[in-house]
Amino acid sequence: MTAIQIYKLDKTSPQDNTSQQVLAQLAHIESGLFIYDAWSAAQINSLLAQPFNHIIYATDELNQQLIGYCIYSHIFEDSEILRIGTCLDYQQQGIASQLLTAMAQMSQATGAERMLLEVREDNHAAIAFYQKHGFEQVAVRKNYYDNHDMTKTHALIMQRKFNAKLNAK
Repeated sequence: MTAIQIYKLDKTSPQDNTSQQVLAQLAHIESGLFIYDAWSAAQINSLLAQPFNHIIYATDELNQQLIGYCIYSHIFEDSEILRIGTCLDYQQQGIASQLLTAMAQMSQATGAERMLLEVREDNHAAIAFYQKHGFEQVAVRKNYYDNHDMTKTHALIMQRKFNAKLNAK
């Protein structure tokens, strides 16, 4: 298993060279994972302009390369995963699990009672991953995703509630 370090990236400024490099690396990973609907560095940066949106990212400790990320929103009692991804060369090494766990801990520490996400109904690997991490399907958004062949795919809404004891202040 690859040794990783997890960092948090919040609002960025154009003068912040490190943040701009992180955004460029995130966009590069996005383009490899989400061929038809990848988010650009500018789109990701505009999300960060909102105080309720956050990014955590993982780097390989050995070469300091950015290898995974989780973009999420935390509003009131809900944290919603907007994107989570791992560099193709680093998949199946537990990186997404570590990011999901870190995101859950951060969200819970700041008052979240549950995590939400949408996933394509045909993304069986992602659905199995989320189920392994305690998510359950709670709803369906019919014909939510556009496919490149002009058809539509349903989105499954999944949630994971946090243990009330861990949420007590």
